[in-house]
Amino acid sequence: MKYWQNIKERLENHWQLTEQLLMLFAFIYIVVLANDFKIWKLCILFSGFLVWFLIGKNAKHPISWIVILLLLIIDLVGSYFWVANHHFLLLFVVLSMVFYGYHQSNVILYKNVQALLIIVLCASVIHKLFSYQFISGNFYYHSINQGTIFKSLFYFFPDSLEIANSNAESIKELNETDPNLLGKIKLVDVFPNLRIITIVFAWMTIIVEFLAAVALLSKPKSKWTHLVLIAMILGILFTKLETGFMSLLSICGLLLCNHLKLKIVYLIVAIACLTMIITKIGYH
Repeated sequence: MKYWQNIKERLENHWQLTEQLLMLFAFIYIVVLANDFKIWKLCILFSGFLVWFLIGKNAKHPISWIVILLLLIIDLVGSYFWVANHHFLLLFVVLSMVFYGYHQSNVILYKNVQALLIIVLCASVIHKLFSYQFISGNFYYHSINQGTIFKSLFYFFPDSLEIANSNAESIKELNETDPNLLGKIKLVDVFPNLRIITIVFAWMTIIVEFLAAVALLSKPKSKWTHLVLIAMILGILFTKLETGFMSLLSICGLLLCNHLKLKIVYLIVAIACLTMIITKIGYH
C-alpha cells in the first residue's frame, strides 16, 4: 500500500518525471548519434561538463538542456536530409525545456508541447494526403508483401511469412540485375484481399491521426483525447517498431495527461521503447 502511495505521488508530480524521461531519451539518442561530427560534439561536451562541475546548481542557465540542444543542432545541420523525423520534434521540445529553465511556468511548457504535438500530427496528415503512394494503399501493400511491417502478426501465419520472405528475396534478386534488362517480378499477396485491406488501413491511419490532432487542440486534458493518442501510438508500434518516435510521443503525452491510469500507460510505453532503443530493437 505504501509503495502504491509513493507511485501515485510520483505520477502526480509528472512534470519532474517527464523531464527525467526526456533527459534519458535525449541522452540515449545522442549516444546513438555519437559517431557523427565528433570534434564539434567533443568541444560542446567538454565545455558543458566543465561549466556544470564548476558551477553546478548555482548556474543561472539550464546548462544540461543547452548542451543537448547544441548537440541536436549539430546533427541537424550536418545531416539535415538524413536525421529521423523525431529529431525535429525532440529539438523543439528540448528548446521548450531551455525556455522553461528561465520562465519556470508549467502553463507555458504545457502549451508549447501541446502545440508541437498538434503541428507534428497535422503535418503527418497533410503529408499522407498529398502522397498518392500512401492514400492508394501502395505503401502498406508492398511493405506487407515484403514482411517489413506487421512482423509480429506473421508469426501467427507461417504460410504468409514464407510468402513474404519469398517476395523479399525476389525483390533483392531484381535489384541486383541490370536495370537496362527491364526485369519484372510479380509479388504474391500474403493475405487474401490485401489490396482492399491496405487502402482501408491507410485511410484509418489518416483519420486517427487527424482525430488525435483535433482532440489535442480542443480538449487536451480529456481522457478520451489521451485514449485516442495512446491507441495511435500502440497502433504504430504494432505496425512498425518506431521506438524512437513513439517513446518521444509517449513522453509528451505523459506531460499533457492528468489521468493517473493513463499516465501509467504512457510511462510503460515510454520505458518499453527506451529499453528497445538501448537493445537496438526497432527503428530509433
